Amino acid sequence: MLRVQQYERLLKTMVAGMAVKGPVERFQAVQDQKLADVRNKTLGTLVGTFTGDHLTAASSDVEVIPDDGTRSGGQSADVPWASVRFNISMSPERYAQTKDGLAELVAMRNDLVHHLIENFDISDENGCRAASIHLDVCYGKIDSQCKLLKTWANSVVESQALASSYVQSKAFEDMFIHGINEDGSVCWPRSTIVECLREAEAACQVGGWTSLDAAIGFISKENRDQGPNRYGCKTWRQILRKSGLFELRISNASQGAIVQAWYRSCPDAPVAPNCPYGKPPSQTVATLKAMK
Repeated sequence: MLRVQQYERLLKTMVAGMAVKGPVERFQAVQDQKLADVRNKTLGTLVGTFTGDHLTAASSDVEVIPDDGTRSGGQSADVPWASVRFNISMSPERYAQTKDGLAELVAMRNDLVHHLIENFDISDENGCRAASIHLDVCYGKIDSQCKLLKTWANSVVESQALASSYVQSKAFEDMFIHGINEDGSVCWPRSTIVECLREAEAACQVGGWTSLDAAIGFISKENRDQGPNRYGCKTWRQILRKSGLFELRISNASQGAIVQAWYRSCPDAPVAPNCPYGKPPSQTVATLKAMK
């Protein structure tokens, strides 16, 4: 029974931590609440949740269930939200065997707790001997399931560590914050440099148009790390053209005058949903990087 309790404790930790979603700033609290919620769950309920939600057959398509948009507690859609999910995949044959093995474990646990003295006469020496043999057999099966569960738990921990490492990497920062994908492509509506150009536009425009030189000066004071090279471009004009989000106008230069470039946002330019200009709040990013 002690081995069964060890199994239940580990399974509760896994079930509570393999799928978590909620406001970023309260993500750890959400995880803690999920762990508290499963403390009184029966082994049968835990196994049903585990096999139904987190075990998959390798040949089947693993469906990523999107956020349904609901926010607990009336949370605003503007509140940063995170969702993390881990699954364990195996062959269809192994999946069927695993489900049968876990169902047998639950039945065995219930039989030991509720029916042991009904099945064996412990007031009789032969009954005690038969009960002892039965318990040894049960222990072997339970121990085998514990070792298997520990293997799965270690794999989940390793996956969580890899995910945490990625969240803290420059590649994640570039993609999540600045809109720069790992292959070098840019999601322009989400990019920080487009946000910077729009902020400069709001601050420096004259008659609906913004001097590119004035915008560059404005951006260099507010965001020194933002420049064309970071986004695979050589010039600011190339950023304006490549993004497809701005109109560019080159002033007619008279003799001896300096050619000037002006820009303005296209009226139908797309904006990243739920996040103006696509840049998450810095506090959100810091919290994500702190998450384990």
